[in-house]
Amino acid sequence: MDWMTGKKLIIAVIFIAFFLLIGVSIGAVINMSDDEMKERSLKTLQDSEGRDNHYAVGLNLLDTESETVINSDEQLNEIIQNNEVTVVNFFASWCEPCKRETPELNEYALETAGSEVQVVGINIDDSAKNRDEFLDTYGVQYPVFELTDEKGMTDEFKISLMPTTFFVDSNGKVVRAYIGEIGPELITNYINYVKERQ
Repeated sequence: MDWMTGKKLIIAVIFIAFFLLIGVSIGAVINMSDDEMKERSLKTLQDSEGRDNHYAVGLNLLDTESETVINSDEQLNEIIQNNEVTVVNFFASWCEPCKRETPELNEYALETAGSEVQVVGINIDDSAKNRDEFLDTYGVQYPVFELTDEKGMTDEFKISLMPTTFFVDSNGKVVRAYIGEIGPELITNYINYVKERQ
């Protein structure tokens, strides 16, 4: 009886060890797959040589007239010319993805302060009251502008969905564009892409 119990115990331990080993192996494969996917997406980004589905890629932002809302003594075109890469985020206070990404954009702007990368916001399709409440709620620290000719500019650059983010070189050229909520890792990848093209 004791021998049978011992045998069952040994078999149970072997099965548990076997399933633990399988679990660890699957976890390793999943983690490796995530890393490979990140590497593959960055490679795709680098291999696309600046081509993008967004109409604005290749257009120039330097002639865009704007007015400062907060956090800037410089005009938008001066900020663009004085930085290697400018991350231009179009947002509205009513936009849920904008609300989610703004804290990360704010943190990114603070972390890159003093470098040759600048985050700026352009508020569109909004009221001044709602915009100001949004900026106050999220404690936005980066420069925010509003367009002098909002309709003309949004029509020219085909900006219709919020948020939309442009990655602009020091000559004002839109090198990349991203529609939708954006996070720090993707921002860094796009910034590096723009730097490599200058």
